[in-house]
Amino acid sequence: MSPILLASVRACSRPLAIVVPWVLLVGMVESARSQELYPSLARIKADVAFLADDAQEGRSPGSAGIERSAQYIAQVFKEVGLTPAPGLDDYYQPFTITGSARLGRSQSLAATVDEGETIDGRLRRDFMPLSIGGAGAFESLPIAFVGYGITTPDGAEFSYDDYAGIDVEGKVVILLRRAPKYDEPGSPFAPDGARPVDVATFRHKAINAFRHGAKAVLMVNDEAGLKGEEDELLLFTSAGTERYTTIPFVMARRAFVDQLLKAAGAPPLSELEAQITAEATPKPASRLLDKVALTASIDVEQPTIVAKNVIGVLEGAGPLADETVVIGAHYDHLGKGGAGSLAPFSSDIHNGADDNASGTSMMLEMARRLAARPDPLPRRVVFMAFSAEERGLLGSRFYVEDQPLIPLDQTVFMFNFDMVGRLNENRQLTVFGVDSTPGLRELVTAIGSSHGLDLRPNAQVAGNSDHAPFYERGIPVAFLFTGTHRDYHRPSDTAEKVNYEGMAQIADYAELLLLDVTRRPERPVFSVSEEAEPEPRRMAAGNGASLGTIPDYDESVEGLRLNGVREGSAAAKAGLTGGDIIIGFAGKPVGTIYDFMEGLNEAKPGDRVAIEVRRGDETLTLEAVLDASAPREGHDD
Repeated sequence: MSPILLASVRACSRPLAIVVPWVLLVGMVESARSQELYPSLARIKADVAFLADDAQEGRSPGSAGIERSAQYIAQVFKEVGLTPAPGLDDYYQPFTITGSARLGRSQSLAATVDEGETIDGRLRRDFMPLSIGGAGAFESLPIAFVGYGITTPDGAEFSYDDYAGIDVEGKVVILLRRAPKYDEPGSPFAPDGARPVDVATFRHKAINAFRHGAKAVLMVNDEAGLKGEEDELLLFTSAGTERYTTIPFVMARRAFVDQLLKAAGAPPLSELEAQITAEATPKPASRLLDKVALTASIDVEQPTIVAKNVIGVLEGAGPLADETVVIGAHYDHLGKGGAGSLAPFSSDIHNGADDNASGTSMMLEMARRLAARPDPLPRRVVFMAFSAEERGLLGSRFYVEDQPLIPLDQTVFMFNFDMVGRLNENRQLTVFGVDSTPGLRELVTAIGSSHGLDLRPNAQVAGNSDHAPFYERGIPVAFLFTGTHRDYHRPSDTAEKVNYEGMAQIADYAELLLLDVTRRPERPVFSVSEEAEPEPRRMAAGNGASLGTIPDYDESVEGLRLNGVREGSAAAKAGLTGGDIIIGFAGKPVGTIYDFMEGLNEAKPGDRVAIEVRRGDETLTLEAVLDASAPREGHDD
């Protein structure tokens, strides 16, 4: 992520010629630490085995499994002699987040016909709300059939728009699942055709309906997709658990929708589908439905749950004891899938052995080692296990932005371990943020070479992990990472695939890196590299336009709340600031982060766009000239 507050680059008060030889000397003196390889190996394996066991249920915030994980981490802190942070009675720092959506008790759906007839829908027989949409109640709204609900982006190889020539503002839209001729070889919508990516997805259909002004969606199975099978409703979470839109998104049976079409004097679904696909190139058959209106009450609850950061303090001694080094890792993961999973239809436990039982274990190993040293360290070291990282760095953001238990102006460095369990055969370890303080790049490389690691120093700050909020506040960071793999965010990220010998080697390396930073006489100076360019996610897809915002990811807000903006970015120049809620982008409404991303995807660098925001009690319209995005690497959420 981009820094909110960037300090100017200053010269390092410690000559580099002194830094590296001193490190090599430490490496010689501390070489006996390699004898700890096997004890540390056993400890690391035990930590990962506990955290990534099925019993912990994938460590989703709010689950019994993550509570057990928090207790395990706190117990280690207690055993090694760490104390609770100032202001806490124990090791837990609680904060509230929005939990997974759940189906409420009150659901109704009925149509009224001009002649006075009522067509009642019954939950689970005729309709089922989906968790990708929001709650809502409305009465006697007009209805429109919008084919497959698809709009291909400008510049796509194949142009198709179900919303062309029809006004759905304030209406309920009926749309079909998948895309026309989806399975026919040679069709532009076939997987081997020219169809643009994602237009057949639930996400596109939900966002597209909202951005065209629809008030609710009724989705039905397409006849071709059923292949003669019975028309079944999806379960509440079958389309995913991430909320794509704030309007109700409801699945209905074809028989129920055919009743609405008949009442409106329109052809049945099978005929409308045939009209769309009658020719080699599909053509929309969208229409308004006269004489019929829809009334509904859709109840989708977004409960509030309590998450916990787990924090332990190792006090320093001497004149630098009030300066703090943070060592962090997130211990949450994805539970049984849903939002963030790359196995979207799986309900298997996502154990997250590498992501991030490995990083949590590494943080605990550093706590054991540093707390066991007979000589007190000159600086305070605070160990933090963050929760809700997978939800958008919510735990680390809460600590940095809402409740820093130790003043941030006393925090001089932040180390982050996230996915350090898959060291490959070439022993490649990436350290991000190496230019966040002068001399760090040379330091990490020198220690790495003495430990047989192929160090990959990277100036980028890879803003999708818990070091990013610290960097935004002008604190130097180092993010250790062994790379992504095919098991990332899937149930297959299990404990037996972790390279424990590699983790033990990284632990020896990381200990020396930590000792250098905690012992150096001068406070590490924060600096900014032009190559850093941190961002929370790849927010610039499509044509490569970038606004430079840092989203909050709070699903309880209608719109996109900003944590901040990147200094010097298009957002900053337009006057956007942290706390603003974007509710419109380039003339289209924004209800969720996905609406914003869709608008950004459609734009080009240099475009001048209007951005509507809520700021306190005011609604403002700002104007931004979009930047070009830069390529980045790191592990994605």
